[in-house]
This record gives sequence, C-alpha cells and structure tokens, in this order.
Amino acid sequence: MSKAAEEMAEPRVLREYALVADGERGALIGPDGSIAWLCVPRWDSPPAFSGLLGGAGRYTVTPTDPWHVWGGYYESGTLIWRSRWVSGSAIECREALAMPADPHRAVLLRRIEAVDGPADVTVILDVRGGSGSGRPASLSRHGECWTGRGGATWFRWTGAGKARHSRGRLEMRIKLAAGERHEVVLEMSDREFTDEPPDPERMWAGTEEAWSQVVPGCDGLIAIADARHAYAVLRGLTSASGAMAAAATTSLPERLQGGRNYDYRYAWIRDQCYAGLAVAAHGPQPLLTGAVRFVTERLLADGPDLMPAYTVRGGVIPAERRLRLRGFPGGSARAGNWVRGQFQLDALGESLSLLPPRRGMTCSPKTTGARPRLPPTPSRNGGGNRTPESGNSTTSTGRTPGSPVCRACARSRPRRPTALRAGTGTARRRAGVPWPTASCPV
Repeated sequence: MSKAAEEMAEPRVLREYALVADGERGALIGPDGSIAWLCVPRWDSPPAFSGLLGGAGRYTVTPTDPWHVWGGYYESGTLIWRSRWVSGSAIECREALAMPADPHRAVLLRRIEAVDGPADVTVILDVRGGSGSGRPASLSRHGECWTGRGGATWFRWTGAGKARHSRGRLEMRIKLAAGERHEVVLEMSDREFTDEPPDPERMWAGTEEAWSQVVPGCDGLIAIADARHAYAVLRGLTSASGAMAAAATTSLPERLQGGRNYDYRYAWIRDQCYAGLAVAAHGPQPLLTGAVRFVTERLLADGPDLMPAYTVRGGVIPAERRLRLRGFPGGSARAGNWVRGQFQLDALGESLSLLPPRRGMTCSPKTTGARPRLPPTPSRNGGGNRTPESGNSTTSTGRTPGSPVCRACARSRPRRPTALRAGTGTARRRAGVPWPTASCPV
C-alpha cells in the first residue's frame, strides 16, 4: 500500500456517516470512528478533515482489534452521537460539537467508554489545511495538551498526553478497564489560543443544556422521536444569524456519474422559507424567528437584487472552483456556487409566504419576528418606472395593490412616496427613500 493510500480514509455509503453540528459548522463521523469531514471555523471554510472527498488528514477513535462490528445512535433530541463497537466487549465513544457555539472556534468532544469489559482503542490526529497537502506545523506538548497548526487552522488537543508524534501525525493507544472512560477535546480555530484548555465535564454539561433548550418536547405530535430529531438536525444546521446551511458538505453527487454535484454549504432563501413554514405549523419556535430574521435582513439590504443564496453570515457566495481533491466516488470536488449570478423569482414568492402576519407575529416593536414592509419587487423590464404593464404597479402610497395593510400603523405613520426605481440598498439611501422598521409589519 502506498503512503498516500494509507493516509486516505476508505469511502463509505453516505447512510453510514453520522452528523454532529453546533450551528456554525458540522462534522461527519464514519463507522470506523474517523472524522471524515469538518470545515473550520465556518460551514464554507476550507476543510480541516477532508477524507469524505479523498483528502488526507484524519481524527480517528477506533478499536485496536479490527475484529469488531459497528453501530451507533443519537441521544434523544440532540446531535450528540454515540459510536459503538462490539468485539469481545462493547466500547462506546460519545461525540459532539460543543454548544453554545463560538463562531471562531470548533470544540469537538469525544468521551471513550469501556461499557462492559476492557477497552483497547487507537487514537490518531492528523490535521491538514485546505486540500490536505500540508503537514501539521508548530507542534508542541505541554503536559496533557498538544498544540499546533494545520494550514490556517490552529488546534489544541487536550487529554492526549500519551500521544507521540510519528509519521507527521499524533498517535496514541488508550487502554481502559470496565467502566472507565477517557476524555479527549479537540479545539480548532482561525485564531491562536491564548486561554486555558476547557474543562470537559463543563463543556458536556453546557452542550446538554443547550440542546434541552432548543429542541421542543413535541408531545402533541405523532412520531415524537422523529420530530425531535428533525428539530435537532435543523438547529444543528442553523447559525446564530438565523441562516440555515443547506448541507454540511460539498460535492456529493446527486446521481452517480451524473455531473450534478455542487457546493450547498450556504443558506438558500427558498430553503429558509420552507423550513420556517414547517416550523410555523408546529408553533412559534426560535427556528422560525431566525428564518424570518435572516430573510427579512436580506430583503431589506438587497431588495430587488435579492440573490437566491448567501453565506450563513449574509455574504456573497464565492464563484465555483475545483478543489485539489479526488472527490466522493462518482463525483468531483468543488467549492463555491454559480447561483450567486442568478435571479430566481421564486425566492421572492417564498419570502412572501413566510412573512404574512398569520404566522403569529404582531406589530409590536418588541416582537423579534415582526413583519417588515418589503422593498419593491423587481419588474421584468429591469426596473424603471412602475406601470401596470410591468406587472409591478404601485399606488400613490408606494404600496403594491393587494398587499396586506396594517390598519394600526397606517393611521399613525405618514404615507410614503412611490419608489421610482428598484435600486440597491445604497441607491435607496442616496435617494432618500424611507426604510421600513420592525415596528410596522407592512
């Protein structure tokens, strides 16, 4: 076996990977206990572990004895995953990305447990930057903690005092008696560490508490366990901005050799609306508030120039480019998306379906999800004066005929002049066109 083949993770069918996520990024865990994919610090950042697409680099916790079978399960209402291997005895590894999430730092918690007998586990850490070509640099050990850098990513590995640097990676073997456990914590950041290493017990407690607060009980629904897990997945994909990443990974082929494999690590306006509507059918949950906030911010900022998708921070998606990775079997590896240059009318239509007052939102300034007055929609003739022929006629108040009216606010707010041109946010400010506020939903 070549050196490159030895460093490359063996591909698996997608259903065998587990997802752990904290809203700002997500990791895929394979049945061999290897982190097959993780981008740091954000969803669309370069991968620190890219084995899913044939890249080098790994973070593996796996039984030393290859004669074992694999399984696993999620703890109810969370994205806390438990890998489980059974050979002569059972070994489990409890795994999660710590919450609440830090936008600059990913904290990957792994607790190795000897369930009903002795455990012998091999742990390997090999952090790479970008396409996985560079070896870890600046490696140093201080007691139970290793620090180093892979590309632009700094890492700190706690609980790894036994690890030794060999063949460009860190490796250790952990032996536990029945009932014992061992904690390892991997922090990865785009900034150098200046604080003390975290306490694993406190990080686990904070993560459990965070999940208990963001996933509702769903007691009034059928298939309660499935509904709670759906909430957990949606929350795991949702950033603090309210934006929901459409996928945790890039370049997974929609069909074998079909040529349709794209980068979906971004927030699609249409998907935000669909998710918000689904949650609204259950009740006024925080996920609904986040979806409304993100869509509203993009509408108010870009108006008729609304793009179909954005980064989860509301930025412009980079142009598509090929990655120096082999790609998932049947596909090719790429990052970025050409959707940035497209206009999709349905994004505006779905936004209207998400924002009406019947979603349970009021005109109170204290209501986070209050429906704002939307900017004018673009005409098919490219903007200009709005006439009935353009399909975007407006009344003398600047309100599109048939649009909902807030009677309470209409009496107290002055009528606004018609916007002569559907320009960008900058153009609107220069023209002196008044902007809507959260206190008025129309």
